[in-house]
Amino acid sequence: MDLNLLTTFLAVYKHRSITVASEELDLTQPAVSSAIKRLEAVVGKSLFVREGRGIAPTGAAVSLAHKVEDPINIINSVAESSEALNVYCTESMIPFLANVEGVNFIEAPLDEELLFDALIAQKVDLVIDVISNKRHSLVEEILFDDEAVCLTRKAHPRITDSLSYEQYFDESHIALKVRRSEMNTIDFLSDKPIQPRKISIETSSISSMLMLASTTDYIAASTRSLAELLAPKLNLTIHAIPLELRPIKFRMIYHRRYANDNQHMEVRDAIKSALPKAHT
Repeated sequence: MDLNLLTTFLAVYKHRSITVASEELDLTQPAVSSAIKRLEAVVGKSLFVREGRGIAPTGAAVSLAHKVEDPINIINSVAESSEALNVYCTESMIPFLANVEGVNFIEAPLDEELLFDALIAQKVDLVIDVISNKRHSLVEEILFDDEAVCLTRKAHPRITDSLSYEQYFDESHIALKVRRSEMNTIDFLSDKPIQPRKISIETSSISSMLMLASTTDYIAASTRSLAELLAPKLNLTIHAIPLELRPIKFRMIYHRRYANDNQHMEVRDAIKSALPKAHT
């Protein structure tokens, strides 16, 4: 038997509602109804009947719930406690969190929809990124605010300690391919339209961007926390971006089913403790 059918059944049994169960499992109501019908076909009995505006379990459902609830909970707890959590993490945060125990960090994909799909499908247990979500089944916690900055090599022929608005748009830039809310990073952080920059190189890695900036005259961008960590090693100068930009809000997003899970809570607390101290 497909154990997913039993998990869906227990959610419906607990809430006495297809609607609430579908929200908890982040499935459509037709998908939940279909799972219950498939399970009824397996056991050969009806499991729920209409009662007023809701549904009520039959005797067969009560009997089935008593038989499977504890074993399913044991299976879930063993699976969850015996493995490290898989965490999609934005690249700029990985250097600060790499030593958190019980976690497999995976660089977040470029497409933000893939982040949400992975959470809902339980392919990953947690996401650390700048995106926000409006899905009822996902919990969002703001971790801390950071600042976007520019970086140039110290021997840059035209830019020294400060970077003017004119220089920012006259010079060529290295840009990140990653997009959030269908916008590149700078547009994502601005409340006003910004004129196009001169993009000479596009990369999917901030580390690659900073390495390129250390050997060229192109302007790179980063979070301040990562810039302060790597700029001295790469002989880069950090500049304020001469634009009005919102702070970068880093968020931790996870499925509501893990809100009170002990292992998950311990990892979330460890992540919070490992944040860049100057920016918490």
